[in-house]
Amino acid sequence: MAESEDGSWTRRVRLGESWATLIELPGFRVSVLAGADCGRRFDLPAATLRLGSGPENDVVLTDRTVSRHHARLVREGADWLIVDQQSSNGTFVDGVRIRESYVRSGSQVRLGETVLEIQQRTESRYAVAQEESALGPLIGASAAMRALYGLIRAVAPTAAPVLIEGESGTGKELAARALHELSGRAGPLVVFDAAATSQELIRSELFGHARGAFTGAAEAREGAFRRANLGTLFIDEFGELPLALQPNLLRALESREVTPVGSDKPVPLDVRVVVATNRDLRRSVDEGRFREDLYHRVAVVRLRLPPLRERREDIPLLVRHFATKLAPDCRIEGAALQELVRNDWPGNVRALRNSVERLGIVCRGRPARPEDLELARGDSTASPARTLAQAGTLEEAERRMMLAALERTRGNKAAAARELGISLSTLKRRLASFKPGAS
Repeated sequence: MAESEDGSWTRRVRLGESWATLIELPGFRVSVLAGADCGRRFDLPAATLRLGSGPENDVVLTDRTVSRHHARLVREGADWLIVDQQSSNGTFVDGVRIRESYVRSGSQVRLGETVLEIQQRTESRYAVAQEESALGPLIGASAAMRALYGLIRAVAPTAAPVLIEGESGTGKELAARALHELSGRAGPLVVFDAAATSQELIRSELFGHARGAFTGAAEAREGAFRRANLGTLFIDEFGELPLALQPNLLRALESREVTPVGSDKPVPLDVRVVVATNRDLRRSVDEGRFREDLYHRVAVVRLRLPPLRERREDIPLLVRHFATKLAPDCRIEGAALQELVRNDWPGNVRALRNSVERLGIVCRGRPARPEDLELARGDSTASPARTLAQAGTLEEAERRMMLAALERTRGNKAAAARELGISLSTLKRRLASFKPGAS
């Protein structure tokens, strides 16, 4: 198995008469050659493997000379590293005691009196385009979306980390929700927005903190990782993570444990990590703004969300879906629908959703007309006469939409601004500009 140039483990292959995506998930086969567990074998499709006598390990050994947390195996790019966890009786690779050492397939590793053979293995999965017009919260029947559904269905049941890439508004969080819903994991989906968290608090928000860890920490806090235990942690705006925090996150992903701020006791976890970014992370790595080892750790599988301009054939389907919920009294068809299809939608699906919601307010029970779209898009090129004539309608539409977004996000203005496809400063300015009593 070879890692592709983009850092992921996927490639396009012929499958019969059609094309498919081959996903090769790295993993281990650990065979016990000597010791209390002689004859046992562990096949584990994981990028990090914990070995020891404690029940929280991936390879649990009953040998009393094996420490509770004895060693771990970690994937580093295309290589594999074994790290001793300060064990009592040491870790030996091919007869040599090590703190950490690269291992090759077939290497023999001794923990206490137990001898293991480590072999690299690959779990292969084929992702074939699905004949579906939706998958969970994702909507679209275009070839690009059906290929995406196939990838999501193929990787969802695995523990592989996933990097979701796409422009703002393309539905990256929805893809993460679909992955979680199809994963079978018993725990929750926890969403963490790296861009909406201050750099001073981001470590505490991710890893938690002990009581008294810093001024104002009156009570202990679990953090996003621990809240997502047995489930999925979705880290949005992953490319915005401070460079200084990235080693801590890499350590948490490799060891599958977190140490809360102000504590020296690591907490073991079983969390599937999915991250998303609208940045070119590979370019950020090349420019020294993002750690290469962390990139490889999360980019085992890459999913690309296509921009709406690349799947215009999905716009009528999306409009019907949004109109059912947001504009049930407004018929959007004919020339108005064609105008929506022709738009380039730089704000993607989020912007389309907002426009449909505005149309529901502007039309007020009548069919949508092409000229309504100018107002529904909040087009700054609208003529002064038209804007003046309908200023009350526009202000009321904006006010109702902004207040509805704030209600859905429980008053979180940053989240409401993202949902509306506008900047936080714009949202604050518009809220402040409404007439007294408007809110």
